[in-house]
Amino acid sequence: MADREREYYDKFTKDIFETLKAMSSNDERREFIVQTYENLYEKLKVADTPGSDRPQAPAVDLEKLRADLAQIRGIGGQRLDEIMAVIGKHLS
Repeated sequence: MADREREYYDKFTKDIFETLKAMSSNDERREFIVQTYENLYEKLKVADTPGSDRPQAPAVDLEKLRADLAQIRGIGGQRLDEIMAVIGKHLS
C-alpha cells in the first residue's frame, strides 16, 4: 500500500472509530454500521453497472484464440481442449 493510501486508510479508520466511540448506545452504532454498509453496497452496485466509469476488459473471441493456439507446434487436439477449458473457466 502506498504511503498516501496508507495515510488515507489510517485517517478513515480513525474517523470511523471516533464516530462509533462517541455514540451512546448500541442501537446508534448498529444503525451507523448498517447505513455505512448500505451506502458502500450502493456505490459498488453502481460501479458494476454497464456504462460506468470502470474500465472494461477487452472482449476475447474464443474461436480465434483456439485457432491461434492450434497453430502452435506441439499442441494437439486433446491438449488444446484442456487449455481452452482452463481459459473458459477463468473468463466466466
